[in-house]
Amino acid sequence: MAIIISDFKPAPCEECGMNAAHHGILRFSARFDSVARATLRPLDGIMETVVPISDRLIDKIAPFVASLFTATGLAVKITAPDARSSETAQALWEEAKRREIEMYEIRILGLPRRHFIARSGDTTIAFEGIPRLARRQKSIAWIDNKAEMKRRFGKAGFPVAMGGQARNEKEALGIFNSLSKPVIVKPEEGSGGRHTTVKIETEEGLRAAYRNARVISPAVVVEEELSGPVYRATLVGGKLRAVLRRDPPRVVGNGRLTVRELAEKENENPLREGPVFAKIDIDSPAARRELARQKIAPENIPKRGQVVYFHFKVNWGVGGTSWDATPETHPDNRKLFEDIGKFLGEDVAGIDFMIPDISKSWRRENRCGVIECNSLPLIGNHHFPYTGPIRNVAEAIWDMVFPKTQKAPERASAHRV
Repeated sequence: MAIIISDFKPAPCEECGMNAAHHGILRFSARFDSVARATLRPLDGIMETVVPISDRLIDKIAPFVASLFTATGLAVKITAPDARSSETAQALWEEAKRREIEMYEIRILGLPRRHFIARSGDTTIAFEGIPRLARRQKSIAWIDNKAEMKRRFGKAGFPVAMGGQARNEKEALGIFNSLSKPVIVKPEEGSGGRHTTVKIETEEGLRAAYRNARVISPAVVVEEELSGPVYRATLVGGKLRAVLRRDPPRVVGNGRLTVRELAEKENENPLREGPVFAKIDIDSPAARRELARQKIAPENIPKRGQVVYFHFKVNWGVGGTSWDATPETHPDNRKLFEDIGKFLGEDVAGIDFMIPDISKSWRRENRCGVIECNSLPLIGNHHFPYTGPIRNVAEAIWDMVFPKTQKAPERASAHRV
């Protein structure tokens, strides 16, 4: 009999996109990672030689360890996506099935922690989250650290926001006073816009934003706020495979309906029933603050074409949406993303980029740049867009990992578990 432990479910946090979050664990994890990187950095050269051998060893022993855990009831073997599987796992499973790749997840104590094993022919690989050619990439020690990434990117000539890292309120205030406003404050590490504050114009706002970010991170990043939507560019094997635009929850006025009526109409979209996209909560504290900032009330009638926002974050949990922007991406921006991919040395990477218009060259746009990178990007985002075509990024990943399994392309499914 399998031993299963129910997930610990702390209260939902508005600053974490209404996701349940244990702030103490997030903060401890960030501090531990920071110390570990500094301690282990001298070993990087040695690891580059040793890790490929370790990868092969892990791939050989992982199936036996998985069998032992499942036989003793310490883990369960999941052979198909279920309600607890992420969109990324669903996309990988669907494409693996089409290629006749055996893929299964090992949930230790019944908890989904993204540990997978895949087999094709005589080759078996074990992976966390996303299969790749090598577990340790060139930039793995710093790619997820916003401050370190910004420092390295700025030195390499890639566009990034002006700013810096602060470990106390005095440092944060000093950086704030040196920058053009508005300013954004965010945790040094983490993603999804957790405990991030935007449009900061005053020292009072800066102090509150600093304390908010410190809830989950021992250090924060203070920088100039870039302009435009957030675009996620995903690269596989050094090639740009998809670009997704992510927007905060919003409605567009038609000159007839009130803000509340427009939100109610938008919430009728069946995609907002979950599990990916959520309904817009016009009465949430965040929505009230954002409407007040725009000097508009729920019962006002916006002009035709007027865009009304309910949150500054693009998280789907607070009502954000997405649509595929791959075809309209300017060639200069495509080249920029692929140049960044080469610099990172990652075989799979996600780049979050802000720019007013992705169809125009980044060289001609003001206050645009990279806001963060991810070593384990959520490729499911491209398989489950709110609008626009599906981009089968999972296909590109399996092409890279198991090239002999390539088959004629099929239309990717938008099925959600």
